[in-house]
Amino acid sequence: MNATLTPRERQIGLALAICLALMGLTMAALGRHDPIALHGFMALALGLALLFAVGSVMVEPAPTPTRLPQYYDDPIKVGIVLAMIWGVFAMAIGLWVAALMVWPDATFGQAWSSDGRLRPVHTTGVIFAFGGNALIATSFHVMQRTCRARLADYPLGLC
Repeated sequence: MNATLTPRERQIGLALAICLALMGLTMAALGRHDPIALHGFMALALGLALLFAVGSVMVEPAPTPTRLPQYYDDPIKVGIVLAMIWGVFAMAIGLWVAALMVWPDATFGQAWSSDGRLRPVHTTGVIFAFGGNALIATSFHVMQRTCRARLADYPLGLC
């Protein structure tokens, strides 16, 4: 997917990845042993991963202009895959909650695995994670087809 970016978009992506890594490093250094330090390390790891992902395609040729008349379906595909992953996870938790009604001792002696703790995880996962991803991906698909216009794929609207 990074190979479909123009050279200017790749430069912008590289700059944003460097900024994210520096911000994460700053958060990790100043956070000491607070939760903000953990989030700083996560931002640093994501920034470095994006740096390598975008940097690995910097020397590839620019995409051809023939991509512009076609619909931009990459975000739709990612959204559907994420919806399916969240759906399997949330419905598996729902199956476990249903099994707890038949076998109340299936909590393995752990407080986090009780019905009262798992039911909100199931409900939130199905409504927001599964339903939200599916709704947004479907909206992107329908919007392009009904408007007969391609989704904007330039970061921050820059060319």
